[in-house]
Amino acid sequence: MSAPLLNVEGLMTHFDLPRGVLRAVDGVSFTLEAGRTLGVVGESGSGKSVLARSIIGLLPADRTLKPAGRVEFAGRDLRQASEEQMRQVRGREIAMIFQDPMTSLNPVLTIGRQIEQVLLQHTDLSKPAARTRAVELLAEVGIPDPQQRAREYAHRMSGGMRQRIVIAIALACAPRLLIADEPTTALDVTVQAQILDLLRRLQDAHSMAMMLITHNLGVVAEMCDDVAVMYAGQIVEHGTVSDVLQHPAMRYTQALLESVPRTDSPSHVRLPVIDGQPPDLIAPPPGCRFAARCAHRSAQCDSQQPAWASAGPGHGYACWHPVARA
Repeated sequence: MSAPLLNVEGLMTHFDLPRGVLRAVDGVSFTLEAGRTLGVVGESGSGKSVLARSIIGLLPADRTLKPAGRVEFAGRDLRQASEEQMRQVRGREIAMIFQDPMTSLNPVLTIGRQIEQVLLQHTDLSKPAARTRAVELLAEVGIPDPQQRAREYAHRMSGGMRQRIVIAIALACAPRLLIADEPTTALDVTVQAQILDLLRRLQDAHSMAMMLITHNLGVVAEMCDDVAVMYAGQIVEHGTVSDVLQHPAMRYTQALLESVPRTDSPSHVRLPVIDGQPPDLIAPPPGCRFAARCAHRSAQCDSQQPAWASAGPGHGYACWHPVARA
């Protein structure tokens, strides 16, 4: 069996803040094989985006404490790489789509110029060849009249078009891993479906691995092979999409699934909610971080962090009182 493309072991990203040390990512481990898609889900503030930025080394140097853990990509430990080495990895081998396409694009450069910069930085293409390739990439992601659009600026584009442009920039150098951080945020449902279909087709065409960060469990069910559920800086359940969504073991995963609207539910029925708030990651509780919000809480939950347990082949979770399998 070949080694995974991405292997994260005991990853910790802590920030030094005036109030204390914030444990944004606190002991995360997972693997991602080439060509597969991993969905990372959880509430806002659970550490999903910081996890993504930790993998590619985009963290504030003045606030980030000495990192711990390993991030192995294609056999190399990225946490030991220099900033110059990471600049060669970013964009060329690992690309990232950020949450807000408007803030990801430079308002004073044309769309074509922004794609050309990536190509000139990471490939041997000449300027004319990079200009031609930029137009081809715009056409590939479904931008109408790509030659004209390449000469325009981001403010002239709709939200869906800006997201397509960001995807074109990310895929310019055919990366081996694409990290998509909420790629459909603030888009209407129709455009969301178009963007997700585009990502799926481009992934197949380029044989990429993809790490998809989202709040939408429906997107995970449609797009992903595996899913990691994050809560308070930790992964609390991990497995294939069918195992985790159909047979959740961790109580937090179950609560997330129960809060999803269902088409077969009666109309005007109040949705279940997860009461309370996630813990303060500057002073996290000694036991299970979900305990204060869990209806199955016990004294053990308050005092001891749950050990990682198996719910079946490739399906793990951290919970003292797991959901009984049907």
